[in-house]
Amino acid sequence: MARNKARQAAAERAKKSAAPVAADAEVQQQPVGKPNEKTLEAPATQPATPAPVAAVSKQQQAIETLRAGWTARGVNLDKLTVRGNGKFTLLVVADGWPTVRLAPTGGITVLELKSDTKAFDAAMNGKELYDKQKAREQEKATATAPAQPAAKAPTTEKQSA
Repeated sequence: MARNKARQAAAERAKKSAAPVAADAEVQQQPVGKPNEKTLEAPATQPATPAPVAAVSKQQQAIETLRAGWTARGVNLDKLTVRGNGKFTLLVVADGWPTVRLAPTGGITVLELKSDTKAFDAAMNGKELYDKQKAREQEKATATAPAQPAAKAPTTEKQSA
């Protein structure tokens, strides 16, 4: 069925393109000495095809998806900064948020987080995950630090003679 429609459309285009040829034949039959209105007219043009829509890059799609998600979660995006870093795009939502790096193919990496199971979820919950990571690191630092010796109080010992 699609082939029939395509053939019909091709036949209609052929008829339309044949019509200007017939008009040109009439122009050629008239005497050459006098200018003719038909010869002064611009040639018939085909209807303008719509310009192709510029494809949105995967980075831009990822940025819009993250913005929509952050907005849905109620995150204030007034301080959101988007910086190009050559190949990558870097996003910083606000102070205290980790940096989100977007690859040209739309891949997401949260730079300050040591591990994450799902990068998109890590980017969405970046502040909470980053705060938890910093708290764990502080606990480790205090647990592994050697205990400070307590200041010894001066003792009065009796000397035996």
